[in-house]
Amino acid sequence: QAPTPQERTRTLFPLPRVYNRRLEDLGPAASYFDTDYFGWQGDSAERSARAVVPLVVERLHPASVVDVGCGSAAWLKVFGEHGVTDVVGVDGPYVQRDALRIDPDAFVAHDLAKPFQLGRSFDLAISLEAAHYLSAERAPVLVESIAKLAPAVLFGAAVPHQTGGPGRNHQWPGWWAELFAAHGFRAADWLRPLVWEDERVDWWYAQNTILYLRDGGAGE
Repeated sequence: QAPTPQERTRTLFPLPRVYNRRLEDLGPAASYFDTDYFGWQGDSAERSARAVVPLVVERLHPASVVDVGCGSAAWLKVFGEHGVTDVVGVDGPYVQRDALRIDPDAFVAHDLAKPFQLGRSFDLAISLEAAHYLSAERAPVLVESIAKLAPAVLFGAAVPHQTGGPGRNHQWPGWWAELFAAHGFRAADWLRPLVWEDERVDWWYAQNTILYLRDGGAGE
């Protein structure tokens, strides 16, 4: 049973896979990511995004956003509602096109356990509650791919003891911060204090989401 917002720890973490493996590599976990999953996950993400996206847009003013481990692309849908129409979603090939909440032509199917490039850059990359579905060994590959996409990254992944789904690599934010630091990004624990008690934001987003900024980049 997932903890309620009231049960989660009140101590903010110090600054310091996305369902992205090939479907056949996921084994028994593959059945978790079915149509029903993307339905409720999309509704949850869209509700939370309506509270978070305006804050992100106000600070970073992105004209383009890529979501790595996008699922149904609910976050990108909400960015579109706030004027960001240049969006791309990336996730495993098992995501059904009819589950997407953006134009299917803006979706890229890729095994995120492997390095990838999109041949362009973005103002902002996001990857929320997805990276923990990769093994710890593949996490640096994912972070490197994300770091090449944008100078600002909004990132969150499940922490130790967090329930829900077949996660393989639950880590504290500091662990991920070290991976991003290797690519010149610093962690800014900016968002969590703003949404910590916001009932519109699901606790896993409020608890885990950190902004990473490339040194000298936007959002400083």
